[in-house]
Amino acid sequence: MEGENRLYTALAVAGGFFSLSVALFFGSAPSAAIAAIFFFLSVALWKYGYIIVPALVKNANVIEIGRNFEIPPSQDMVVGRNGGNFLATVFLAARLYESSSEKTERQRAVMGEMFEKAVSSAGFPFKVTALVCPLDLRNELEEIRTKRSLAEERKEKLASSSRHDSELARLEREIAMWNRQLEKLTTGEKPLEVVFYFSTTGSGMTKEEAMTRARHQAKELSVVAGSALSCEVAPLKGEEMKKCFWWDFFGPADHDELADQMF
Repeated sequence: MEGENRLYTALAVAGGFFSLSVALFFGSAPSAAIAAIFFFLSVALWKYGYIIVPALVKNANVIEIGRNFEIPPSQDMVVGRNGGNFLATVFLAARLYESSSEKTERQRAVMGEMFEKAVSSAGFPFKVTALVCPLDLRNELEEIRTKRSLAEERKEKLASSSRHDSELARLEREIAMWNRQLEKLTTGEKPLEVVFYFSTTGSGMTKEEAMTRARHQAKELSVVAGSALSCEVAPLKGEEMKKCFWWDFFGPADHDELADQMF
């Protein structure tokens, strides 16, 4: 899934190099223009492939087929078969902008109660997935320590002069601020990065029936779960949807890979 954009980008780069070689060898202006187009296309696919590729696939009515599944041109679900029934799964992302650690104990209890009600009110099964990764703060900590050291050096230079009382006071406040940030980041609970998403599957005797049920369930789930968690829950499409499908088999191996795959 993740390699599709890279494949298209590599093909565009290869086409650009080929056209450029032809242009240099034969002195052909049209080949040079084609090379420029290929290189521009490779940059566009590399940066915006997650938007361009699904749009092209949808407009061309292309159906992506895997070993036991397919992805329709709408790029918003995965469709497969189980016995005589068709199954369609939709993935939804929960956009959480607040951490539970920022809420009071009472607020966390209320959120838990609301989520339990949301689960019980849904008339169909759905899956809740939390992909958790500890944050590596070594670079941030080193940057804060460097800024604190610079402020301490400036403070020492001004300490012997009585004409910079206001600047000394400002530097003391700055050093205190860096100390607070260091204490906050090095003590207490370690910060985590969390990707939170849902999935729900619709079943039907025909492919269209399964897809319709899956979309209906996803719409209901986005309202119910979004209200319970006080956040936006929206269906995923294209590369973002494929990432969630792929994560069911192979999750990111480290923090850098997770950051590269974030939607």
